[in-house]
Amino acid sequence: MATATSHPSKRRTGGGEEPSGDRADFISNLPDAVLGTIVSLLPTKDGCRTQALSRRWRPIWRSAPLNLEADRGFSEQVVSKILSGHLGPARRISLNKIRRLPHRYQADDDRSNGWLTPNLQELELVHRFDCRRNSLPHSVFRLAPALRVASLTEETLRGVLSGSPALESLLLDQNVGVSSLRISSPTLRSIGFCALWNKQVVAGVVNVQEMVIEDAPCLERLLPLNPDYGPATIRVIRAPKLKILGSLSCGILQLQLRTTVFKEMVAVSLTTIMRTVKVLVLDNFGPGLNAALDFLKCFPCLERLYVVLELWRARMDMKYASLSYCPIECLELHLKKVALKVYYGEGPEVDFARFFVLNAKVLEKMEFGLVGGHDDKWWGNKYKQLLVEYRASRAARFEFKSFSTSTSQDNKECTHDLSLADPFDASFLDGYVTL
Repeated sequence: MATATSHPSKRRTGGGEEPSGDRADFISNLPDAVLGTIVSLLPTKDGCRTQALSRRWRPIWRSAPLNLEADRGFSEQVVSKILSGHLGPARRISLNKIRRLPHRYQADDDRSNGWLTPNLQELELVHRFDCRRNSLPHSVFRLAPALRVASLTEETLRGVLSGSPALESLLLDQNVGVSSLRISSPTLRSIGFCALWNKQVVAGVVNVQEMVIEDAPCLERLLPLNPDYGPATIRVIRAPKLKILGSLSCGILQLQLRTTVFKEMVAVSLTTIMRTVKVLVLDNFGPGLNAALDFLKCFPCLERLYVVLELWRARMDMKYASLSYCPIECLELHLKKVALKVYYGEGPEVDFARFFVLNAKVLEKMEFGLVGGHDDKWWGNKYKQLLVEYRASRAARFEFKSFSTSTSQDNKECTHDLSLADPFDASFLDGYVTL
């Protein structure tokens, strides 16, 4: 990254500095608005240090949109001093286990009121396990009407949802201290959830067992990002615009979508269908083809299906009723992409893959995430196993790729990037050979 340097012979002209001599400082000649944007992208300490570059740079950081990242090396007094001395808007604040997070503030305390501003758009609060003693008062969140992105703990959740009328994206990361989370919001479009791994849970601390989406009329994404560790139950009562769902795994003991119920990924009731869902991710999937078909029946307009196959836990029953008697709308009209991750090309998983080759009539692309390196003979054999010459969609392409080593835990950023039509498209598989 380029850095700015001062030059003793520069003179200030019209908001910039006119360089003279042989060494020109082109960065300092940029308009204040551009410099402010650059500084706002730097870590807090680096942004503050730009004031030492020259007189030209001194007012930039104080007036630029603030991106404050305060970790345990910061005290509450330091954070308050930074916020009170900053003249520009505070766009993003991240408080990560700072010392003495202000838990004793009252609603009318001027100090707590100064932490959030009307321009604040992103907020991250990371507490210690004793988070019940470390939370901001709910009334503080009324001071952040522009808040659109939040990452925080359950203790402050209700205050944020009720006091942030512009909030669109919510990441709940490593929540403890409550067995059930209930969410209602008229504006949320994306919810990501990461439970604590079993080895991370402290003795005597309650992990979240249930997530309930009570009323979310704008919700488009529901993303359990490490579902093997919970919540054990997910219930969606009202989310009429839900488009993207996953990852789902057997770690979710019960998934209830209105009146439809899945237990350990197997449908026990299919009384409600959801035509809005377009993208589905099944993680560590082993129950078999019939279970997968039940998801397709529940989501008849599904366009993209991602499956992480796990044969070690498989009950891969590949028997199924003939589709000529009960065709599935998804396979007939909508399913355009199937991606299978951790594909060895052996046993039941070949039958699983071949079913979609032979029955997905509008399939455009099928991806296989391979394990290990392979020679040309191996490629040819696996290609023949799929019976692609008999494929239902003549336009279908087949891509064999190296599967991505990234995990659901590493993909938290997809919760907040609402510009991605499919947040799983780029990270699911890496590199490919098209056949």
